[in-house]
Amino acid sequence: MFGKKIFYGWYIVAASLLIIILDGMLLYSFGVFLPYLNDDFGLSRATGSSIFSFRSLVQAPAFILAGRLIDKFDPRAVVLGGGSIAALGMIFAGLSVTSWQLYLSYGLMVGVGDAVLYITCVALVSRWFVRKRPLAIGIITTGVPLSGLITNPLTAWLINDFGVRNALFALGGLMFTVLMASFVLRSRPEDKNLLPYGMKPGNSAEEIEKGAGAGAPKKDWRVRETLSTPTYWVMYSMYFLGFTTFLIIVTQFYNYMIDIGVPAIAAAGPPAAIGLGSIIGRTVLSSLLAEVLEFRKVILICFLAQGSSIILLLTVDHIWAYYLFGFIFGFFYSAWVPIFPTLLGRFYGLGALGTIYGIFGTSYSIAAIGGPILAGYIHDVLGSYHYPFIFTIFCCYLAAAGGFIIKTPRHKTKAA
Repeated sequence: MFGKKIFYGWYIVAASLLIIILDGMLLYSFGVFLPYLNDDFGLSRATGSSIFSFRSLVQAPAFILAGRLIDKFDPRAVVLGGGSIAALGMIFAGLSVTSWQLYLSYGLMVGVGDAVLYITCVALVSRWFVRKRPLAIGIITTGVPLSGLITNPLTAWLINDFGVRNALFALGGLMFTVLMASFVLRSRPEDKNLLPYGMKPGNSAEEIEKGAGAGAPKKDWRVRETLSTPTYWVMYSMYFLGFTTFLIIVTQFYNYMIDIGVPAIAAAGPPAAIGLGSIIGRTVLSSLLAEVLEFRKVILICFLAQGSSIILLLTVDHIWAYYLFGFIFGFFYSAWVPIFPTLLGRFYGLGALGTIYGIFGTSYSIAAIGGPILAGYIHDVLGSYHYPFIFTIFCCYLAAAGGFIIKTPRHKTKAA
């Protein structure tokens, strides 16, 4: 028992978890920094939020580039290089004295560098696991909500005790330290003379997955073939709508709490509850429930519940309701996130998954470009987040409807 060697893929999972925690830190910390950056640089809510939107605009082509880099180059170099650019961006943001410098550092540098972190790890873990792939992806993507649970109070404490600029320096330095985990990464099991987890000599990946009821493709799809299928674009739209909701909430919720008079440190609690709910939801729903329920049913339940939780935020004016909203919202948001890359691998194979998922990730960027800046602009005009939050409910319900449309794509057969 004690002599059994741990499969190297689990080390990949552990390193990927740490790297994705950094991705979550860059995401969640912005919402806490936003009101202080607005004050320091004299920015409106819409203009301050546009920094995040600009960062996301940069990420759209960066996601595609990252996907191609993952398919061709050593993931250690890709992650360390990209992560270092993002870390330097945080440090340079702390040195900025004008808003255009903030756009270059917190927008351009963080956007380009951050693009490689999440996509690289999901693509690698998908290659290393045939069986237990939903569990492995669920574990590593828990890094985003886990980071949310830690990042919000940590950032608020750093700002409160040391100031905005020193807080940016501290998080940039933390990134450089955690990026050392990238040296564990390997591109494929063959690099360690191994087979993917669950595969035995003589078995193909598709045979293993079909045995698990996954419906793997007979051969890997090419990128152009993938992009020609309606299923891909239905999932792309659902991903966009889901992240439009999430990004409006995560970038504006802390501001909302400050607006209604909650003290700064206490205001970090309900947004952190999103992280706590996400950790539990990602384990229970995506990693366990998805093993026994059809993926479409899990997606439908999650989007409906996520949208409905926002009604609680709009109708109950008590601190306990904000914590409860955060937990419920995070619980159901977290489950659908790892399901989509899992479905991409199962529908289209792993050969070009890095590029396929990189293109898919642009839906997140488009959501991030429009969602936060739209919410900030409406607040500037109307002085309230009521209508932006109603808009997010609509987005969730529309995404839920997509669960009825997703079908397993089939290769078109050419006539002889």
